[in-house]
Amino acid sequence: MQRYFDIKQEELSNLHEIMDPNNMQKLEKIGGVKGLSECLKVDPSEGLPLKETQNRCFERKAHFGENVYHGTPVSSFFSLFKETFDDPTLKILIASAIISLLLGMFIGDPETGWIEGTAILIAVLIVSFVTAINDYQKEKQFQQLNELKNLTPVTVLRQLQKKNGEIGSALSQIPIEEIVVGDIIYIASGSKIPADGIIISSSQLQIDESTFLGESQLIRKDKNKNPFLYTGTQVQQGEGTYIATAVGQNSQYGKIYHQLKESSHLKEKTPLQDKLEIMAELIGKMGLYSAILTVIFLLIQLFIKNWGNGWDSSYIVNIVDSVIIGITIVVVAVPEGLPLAVTISLAYSMKKMMRDNNFVRRLESCETMGNATCICSDKTGTLTQNQMNIVKGMIFGENHSKMPDSTEILGKWRDKLIEGIALNTRAFVQQYRSNLTQIVGSQTEAGLIRLLIDWGVDFEHIRKKYQNTITDVYTFDSIRKRMTTIHKVDDSYCIYTKGAAEFILDSCTEYIDQSGEISRFDENTKNNYRKIIQSIASEGLRVIALSFKLSYQDQNFKINSKEENESNHILLAIFGMIDRVRPGVTEAVNDALRAGVEIKMVTGDGLETAKHVALECGILRNGGLIMSGFEFRKLQHEEKKKIIPNLQVLARSSPQDKYELVSILQEMGEIVGVTGDGTNDALALRKADVGLSMGISGTNIAQEASDIIILDDNFKSIVVSIIWGRSVYDNIRKFLQFQLTVNVVALVTSFLAAVSGKGIPLKAVQLLWINLIMDTLAALALGTEPPSKSLLNRNPYKRSSSLLSNKMKRNIACQSIFQLFVLLYIIVAGPKIFNLDVSLEDERYHLECIVFNVFVMLQVFNEINCRKIEDQHDIFEGITKNKIFLYIIIGIFITQILIIEFGGSFFSTTHLNAKEWFYSIFFGLMSIPIGFLSKKIKINTNE
Repeated sequence: MQRYFDIKQEELSNLHEIMDPNNMQKLEKIGGVKGLSECLKVDPSEGLPLKETQNRCFERKAHFGENVYHGTPVSSFFSLFKETFDDPTLKILIASAIISLLLGMFIGDPETGWIEGTAILIAVLIVSFVTAINDYQKEKQFQQLNELKNLTPVTVLRQLQKKNGEIGSALSQIPIEEIVVGDIIYIASGSKIPADGIIISSSQLQIDESTFLGESQLIRKDKNKNPFLYTGTQVQQGEGTYIATAVGQNSQYGKIYHQLKESSHLKEKTPLQDKLEIMAELIGKMGLYSAILTVIFLLIQLFIKNWGNGWDSSYIVNIVDSVIIGITIVVVAVPEGLPLAVTISLAYSMKKMMRDNNFVRRLESCETMGNATCICSDKTGTLTQNQMNIVKGMIFGENHSKMPDSTEILGKWRDKLIEGIALNTRAFVQQYRSNLTQIVGSQTEAGLIRLLIDWGVDFEHIRKKYQNTITDVYTFDSIRKRMTTIHKVDDSYCIYTKGAAEFILDSCTEYIDQSGEISRFDENTKNNYRKIIQSIASEGLRVIALSFKLSYQDQNFKINSKEENESNHILLAIFGMIDRVRPGVTEAVNDALRAGVEIKMVTGDGLETAKHVALECGILRNGGLIMSGFEFRKLQHEEKKKIIPNLQVLARSSPQDKYELVSILQEMGEIVGVTGDGTNDALALRKADVGLSMGISGTNIAQEASDIIILDDNFKSIVVSIIWGRSVYDNIRKFLQFQLTVNVVALVTSFLAAVSGKGIPLKAVQLLWINLIMDTLAALALGTEPPSKSLLNRNPYKRSSSLLSNKMKRNIACQSIFQLFVLLYIIVAGPKIFNLDVSLEDERYHLECIVFNVFVMLQVFNEINCRKIEDQHDIFEGITKNKIFLYIIIGIFITQILIIEFGGSFFSTTHLNAKEWFYSIFFGLMSIPIGFLSKKIKINTNE
């Protein structure tokens, strides 16, 4: 196997040492591209042999490696479990539990003294265990999501077996991980380099190597001066083919990736998390102060009680118990569940959003999208189907209301038209199942190729016939709005151009009339053609034109003068292409508008085409403004700020227009989402608060610049992302309301009980169980509430909106007052209600168990209240759809029964009779009508 190839991977890797001035000498030493190809046993014009591809290139993979990256492995469960003990509060609690355990065993009653310390340690282990499970699941989810980035197909040249059994070479698309050393790879504007390699041929190829060099300047590449390509860099302009020389871990990118081995996405904090951590810190301080005061009062009472009676070992145990109670109060007060709620809600939402065709690349985009106030949407592929078909046009001066078949296209220029389409396009047909094919390439080019197929033209034969005649290619860009190819045949040059119809028309001085003769354009004729273009565009069609030019060497043909080569052309044809609006888009636009999200269409298409589609989608409404990028650019900054609120369609826009529109919207306080699929959209996607690229038609550059990838390219999925974003934000608010209520009640109850001299009714291990309920389990229950379309019935929250709304403050206050009243009532009146003599230790112990049970029941039913924080919502709406919520509520209830009935000394609980259970559940159940009545209190909602 080692002898099959005449070069080792180390030699290939050495060719690509970054910034090495001797790279060209190394390449020349092995004979340049020709020698390299021979060493790798591949023909640059044929691609990998059929025999190898049928064997899945086993020898190449074994010798040169596979195109995969072995990143940082998911942290083990044990390591995550160990990390949970880095929390200083838990360390203090563990130390106190150990002290309590030792004192209980050696100073207190040996038979029961060990129970409380052991119970606290077990409770701490449970909390840490559950936290570690959540962290482990989160890491696994991120790993699975990040693996989707490798699904982008790559175009390669390989030998294939045709249907008739013949073997021939053709371009085809393969998964990126199937690339091997020796593959001949085709790249064009927007491609991401999938493997290190050496250029075979190129045309105006410019690469963004900022990921390696740190400089944003584009680098010109060609086979003679700088033929080295690096994995992960981006093609900004031009096209070409190259031979892969290093893949996966052996590429320069792979070496750096191997050295770094970090999962940056797992470390990112979102703006919402930052707000929550600030709030958590404030709540934690409040808990710390409450705990200190509580411990002081307990110690004072203990000191007064034993003054003059002497001190023995039991008093030391009581002091330790008081300190443990204080530490436990801090543990309960510290709302570590807030960041956990964010993590759970985001991880759950991201997984579910995948099913709704939203691949979230950056965490913060989930939250931000929910509060987006404006979306600047692309047209093609997002609002429309991105399936172009030519339906009408003008060919050789003759209007066709529908496209004729090939027999109707006559005349001496017919071949020129067919050649112009075949040679001035890069789209190709690929067979992807046994009997199915698809056209790969831009949809404009795909529409032209479909026309040739309908005409029965073998365009691949034409391309092969003229493949050695290409001398230059001017790739399409958003400024020139055209693509040009130049061919040298014998002593003449033929130039073919296609592009936006009005641009091509302006560059033409002649046209072919109905008699088949070349005629000179006069002003009247040109105006008539402009009207035809406008008429076609007004029907919502994309209008493109094709032209050509013949030049001869003896006429001083300037091969390098782009302006000259693209002017003074002869018009061949004008085509109207339709890209129908996607089903459901109009309803989705209406949903977004109802949700207070303004939609602005930003497209490179002409005014009439854009207007037609915008009207059909419902984007262009009464009073809305439509203008071209040319008009927009002429306005001063302040003038743009005045018209932008009414601007609904920006047609014939450039990338800079889109970028400036987004910048001004943000300057005006809007939260902006931008959709795009092309390389030219990258700047605006990066600038936006949330960039949404297309998963099907989007280029690698657009996807790299985006925060969310819309996997089905559909605007409906963008509206779904708004719903999910709002759901994430609301779920975290629900949890916040629940936890703050628990905190207030637990802290105030403990403090008042301590001050009153009645002792703390809730033991340390009981408080830890409550902590588990309100942190992990509540975060999981409320953080996984599914979204509903009703979330679109309100406007987005402002940037300045507080996490804690006035309605939430009202709900927290009402529930806290009610719960405190119930608990204090049980503490004070409980002995009479349940016929208990609290002077007896066993019966006081029994009353404390009832207080603990009532407290938990209050939280269980209040958790149902917190499912809806808005006044108009039914708290039971959709409850059966959230199985996780139901399982957790039922699980807490059953566990509480087991703790009360069988917890015994471990949980400081005792058996309760039917009357005591009735009161516990009754008081808990009363939380629901109290929640309903509290929402009737009208408050100021201007937040």
